[in-house]
Amino acid sequence: GTNGAPSHYATFLTHMASWGFVVIATVDKMTGSGQTILDGANLLIAANGNAASIFFNKLNTAEIGALGHSQGANGAMNALITSSGTIKTVLPIELPARIWCSANCVPMPSFTQGSVFFVDGSLDPISPPTQSPQTSGEQSIAGYYNAVPAGVAKLKGTLRGPTHNDVTGQPGCATAQPPCLIGVFGYLGYPTAWMMYQLQGDAGAHSAFVSGTGEMFSQTVNWEHVESNIP
Repeated sequence: GTNGAPSHYATFLTHMASWGFVVIATVDKMTGSGQTILDGANLLIAANGNAASIFFNKLNTAEIGALGHSQGANGAMNALITSSGTIKTVLPIELPARIWCSANCVPMPSFTQGSVFFVDGSLDPISPPTQSPQTSGEQSIAGYYNAVPAGVAKLKGTLRGPTHNDVTGQPGCATAQPPCLIGVFGYLGYPTAWMMYQLQGDAGAHSAFVSGTGEMFSQTVNWEHVESNIP
């Protein structure tokens, strides 16, 4: 996120690592272009081929995902678009409505490869779940989801209760970046399952997202506005 640091996301990133993912986080304070996110992926790809690296022949460089929060969500999507297939899937968390974007805005018609899971909080005014019919452009998660070109695997879901910075909870809001209402817990389950499905081929995780019948569609206490084109 804008002016964010990896330490702000320590609970979320540590959780992802506990599921077998190698996690690299940029210290760039302005990540909207996605270049430093892509640089991080390329750094690890190079390390995998370097006999002097602890990562030598340890990484599956064909299975790379990007994730980001707020401006970083914008950057993660741009990183996938410009990666020429290096990045396979992207998880934008609290992607700001287009009205908040003045530079490095995601060119949605160029998002023609990979897959995406949009996540936001129901009380986030910067990343609202739904869009008025009178509003043009991608001014909501629904707007972004609908703008993803046909043929790209996509999923969206809104967590009930969080606002813009709950993902920075450690795990609650006491040490989170404001504004935060309930903390990070809601962001740990299905986002991890998405990466398990997309990058580790987990069939059980895949079944949670099948359009209309997946488990996520039944979790109406904690999730709303769930939509998917996953067969």
